[in-house]
Amino acid sequence: MMNPRPRAGHRLLSLTLSLFLAVLSGASAGSGAPKLKVGDFPPEKLAWNVKLADYRGKIVIVTFWASWCGPCRKELPILQSIQKQATRDKVVVFAVNWEESHDQFRAIERALHDSGLTLISDESGTIAEKYDVNAIPHMNIIGRDGRIAAIHIGYGEGEIPVLVDEINELWRQDPQS
Repeated sequence: MMNPRPRAGHRLLSLTLSLFLAVLSGASAGSGAPKLKVGDFPPEKLAWNVKLADYRGKIVIVTFWASWCGPCRKELPILQSIQKQATRDKVVVFAVNWEESHDQFRAIERALHDSGLTLISDESGTIAEKYDVNAIPHMNIIGRDGRIAAIHIGYGEGEIPVLVDEINELWRQDPQS
């Protein structure tokens, strides 16, 4: 016959688990700045030498990726093609390498030196944190007015026409409106 009364060890474990969950839920409920959303201005400084204000009037794509991420490796050539076809006069793609070592980033730079993409290292994850990146690929498309026009998390072949349509639509819009 089972004793319905929990033993002291079980009560302590239950109490500890309850306290832990309460701390977690409290920390996530009130922590940090609000999440970025479409219509917001992104953080002004992308890297120590990259200020987004310098690119107003252009469409800016900020994508977070890593060399070990299969979907990211599929997305980068698409962005490279967009960068090449649109030219830097209209579209600028910043490919932010997420949480890979300095040595790994240098090897990536050498391998992608002719890609046309602007590569940025985010070894510590501080840039990604400002952009609310929790998974990759994670892409923010910033309109010519400097506001976030679209956010894409993940990658799929079906997104390519959507991405192209978004960029074309943003280019047709008056950046002052």
